[in-house]
Amino acid sequence: MWGRERRGPQDQVVAARMNAFFGHLTRQQRADPQEVARCYAIDLAQHRGRLLAGKHDSRSPYYVGLSTGPADFIRVTKRVTLVTDTMLLTEHRGSAHQLGLRSAFPGVPGNAPAMARAARERYAVVSEDLAALGCWLLDAEPLLRTGLAWFCPQYVTGRALPNFRTEQLPAGTVEVADYLIEHGRAVDLSTAKPLASRVVRPVLEIDLPFLDGLSLADFARVTREEFDSYRLFRDFMQARLLELDGALEAEDSQVQLERLALAIREEVEAARTSLTTASRTRALTRAGAVVSSTGALLAAVRPDALAGALATTTTAVSGLAGLWPVVQAYADRARGHQGKWHYVWVLHRKAP
Repeated sequence: MWGRERRGPQDQVVAARMNAFFGHLTRQQRADPQEVARCYAIDLAQHRGRLLAGKHDSRSPYYVGLSTGPADFIRVTKRVTLVTDTMLLTEHRGSAHQLGLRSAFPGVPGNAPAMARAARERYAVVSEDLAALGCWLLDAEPLLRTGLAWFCPQYVTGRALPNFRTEQLPAGTVEVADYLIEHGRAVDLSTAKPLASRVVRPVLEIDLPFLDGLSLADFARVTREEFDSYRLFRDFMQARLLELDGALEAEDSQVQLERLALAIREEVEAARTSLTTASRTRALTRAGAVVSSTGALLAAVRPDALAGALATTTTAVSGLAGLWPVVQAYADRARGHQGKWHYVWVLHRKAP
């Protein structure tokens, strides 16, 4: 299924690594979320540096890193994905979950002393809830495979691993995260890019009802399947959020956010109503039975040419004079699938 994806990934380096990881997961491993998280941490221990280098070198102001706990992973992912090119998640506190042994001197040259080449040390991944992390990885798999998101593990090493517990940022977290999520709010860690600050912070606070009740797995699947429409909606969200005043701590910041939320809700509702009405028309219901897939494709590409063809063929003479309106309606629906609101409509339909 994954190999037949026709659209290019958002971040090619991330997408390639994530596809390689998920492609090697066995059915037995997928059945155990903790094992999925362990396997991911082991895999990223070898490739983490390359992925972080890609983030560091990225010219996109919408490639952001967020440090939070597994309890917020779902909410943060569904919202922040709506405004970022690529989202990096990491954890800033938790217990050490041992992964095994690794080289104490990674990258040691082949001509180094044998003792240095053979040296090993225990290492562990830091997480509040390894099972929750594994569930997030499985549910968000379509996003990771497309390069829209990934998780950057934090590691600790040494003999004290069994008793390790931290309420502080492990070494390296500040370098990979632009923001630290605390109590649902994004706290600037001083390395944030200005544009990211103005879109990430508000989207975490705005009421977006079409996300309510929607599972992360459904959200990730729809986002991947409706990628073109998703990108149009993402552009729309970015543009709207950038209209806000940069001083989000101003007294009227909540008023501005509510105005924006209201405007988005009105446009979402209008689009949802329009698309729902169109999908229920009798013409669209009959289209699948009356119009062949070839005819529908021609209608979407060259409706004017197909109209002329229908007028001069025996189709109209044979009693199917009403065929053209059906074909035209089918073409209109096909064009609607390319709009930014089609993505929101599908998300809305998936929610209970």
